[in-house]
Amino acid sequence: MKKSGVLFLLITTGIVLGTASGIYYFWRQLTQLPEWYAQGEKNPKTYAQIQKSGAAIEKKIEEKAQSIPQPNRVSPDTKIVANASPDKPSSPNPNVQVALNSQELNDLLVTKITEKSGGQPLPNSVKGFHTSLKDDKLKTGAVVDVQELKNSGLGSKQQNLLSEITQKIPMSDRKVYIGVEGKPEMQNGKLRFDQNAKIQIGNMSFTIAEVANRLGVPAAKVQEQLNIEMKLRGLDIKDIDFKDGNAILRGEAK
Repeated sequence: MKKSGVLFLLITTGIVLGTASGIYYFWRQLTQLPEWYAQGEKNPKTYAQIQKSGAAIEKKIEEKAQSIPQPNRVSPDTKIVANASPDKPSSPNPNVQVALNSQELNDLLVTKITEKSGGQPLPNSVKGFHTSLKDDKLKTGAVVDVQELKNSGLGSKQQNLLSEITQKIPMSDRKVYIGVEGKPEMQNGKLRFDQNAKIQIGNMSFTIAEVANRLGVPAAKVQEQLNIEMKLRGLDIKDIDFKDGNAILRGEAK
């Protein structure tokens, strides 16, 4: 998760909570960490491990997609299917379907996020990154150490914004979960969340409309902060769906 995205969501939370009553209750909700983080805190998966896994998953997709010689060939062990009518001639780029479980998708997303930032690893302030698939929806996010974020070389403007937030909400010595939940679609090589997605900070959820209204910006600007570029070497992804705990990627072999 990029620093700019983390700050954007923290600013949103500061504005919302700054206008709310019962600040202590909201503070407790805000700083509630997810169960997956508490369970994995003693033995967290390192960024190097995630990156290695993500690269292996992308390589496997590339190799299997390229190995399909017939439009109707099915490979059950890899869950890759070529979808085409038997009456049509073989195409050099058959439609391909790939199923990834939540851990595979998580590691692939982290890899793509870091590629977008020039191959830089996740900031040290990011203490955990998790993706789950439930009820045909994607939920992904990270636990961020606010103190380390403050000491991570932010620009003066970003430092001032973060200081304003931590003065309003006492969380400079806390870790905070920041995530998004929804049913995104693939558009122009990006995983895009629509206006029905919800932004989650701790145990609190906000709609994109609520966030945009509080910030006084168009909803499209909020949505843009949530997009993830998903360009793979071996597969041009055209569509994504979520079913039975898997993410189904559909596209064309490159």
